[in-house]
Amino acid sequence: MKKFLLPVLFVFCFATGDTLILSKNKYSTYIQEEEFMLAEGENIIGPISLLPNALIDAVDIFADSVTVKSVIYDKVNQDWRKNFLGKYVTVEGEGRIIRGVVVSIDEKFITLDTKKGYVVTTLPEFPSRISSHLRWKEIFSPQLTLKVNSPEAMSQMFKIRYPVSGFRWEVYYILSINNGIKQLKGFIKIINDTAVNLKKVDIQIDGLNNKKFKDISISPFSIKKIMFVKRNIKNVQQTKGLVEGKVYIYKNGVFTKVINLKNLSI
Repeated sequence: MKKFLLPVLFVFCFATGDTLILSKNKYSTYIQEEEFMLAEGENIIGPISLLPNALIDAVDIFADSVTVKSVIYDKVNQDWRKNFLGKYVTVEGEGRIIRGVVVSIDEKFITLDTKKGYVVTTLPEFPSRISSHLRWKEIFSPQLTLKVNSPEAMSQMFKIRYPVSGFRWEVYYILSINNGIKQLKGFIKIINDTAVNLKKVDIQIDGLNNKKFKDISISPFSIKKIMFVKRNIKNVQQTKGLVEGKVYIYKNGVFTKVINLKNLSI
């Protein structure tokens, strides 16, 4: 099987100043804010890049003062071969360097339109590579272009919301029992199973009383843990109303067991 090394350039994309509403379902909701200067009358704005894991058929666009007349979607495919079509790339390997626009790619060959004409060559094997000056977001993010009517020349904020996959949340607790004093701490795990690098995004937890966290950054394929409750308790009744999760129990500094919150007895 042939393998390919894509450069680090493609690994991450960035999202800033937006809101992610985390759900227990397959999809969470991402709310993206984009501001544009508009002229009076008809305007064409964009392209606007969405997150690469967006479900674009469910995109919803709203703005207070303008009318969105039409939306053009530029879909992408998660198959890198299809997304490289029409892109300028560099093929390196076996002592050769070939640069050109990708005309076609199949399982064995890649065809490039170079300055010297069409070149058909075999796909490189690891550690050779196919690389591009484009960022990962530019290759894999769906884009949309809007036609809008504005009553006057002004600055307008557009909110674009859509489902995204690969983000989720869980809850767990740590119960510390020291000399009869019981302290319960609850933590929420915000889990990013994607290559998207979230930068200072507001997080809202659907299912945890819509609890909100401001300016949260989460690296690709990582977990952010945030304490959301800390209290001394005397009995299990004082855990009522808390979201179900595992409880890790320490007694006098020594870990003893893990149990589900609903089965906790103290």
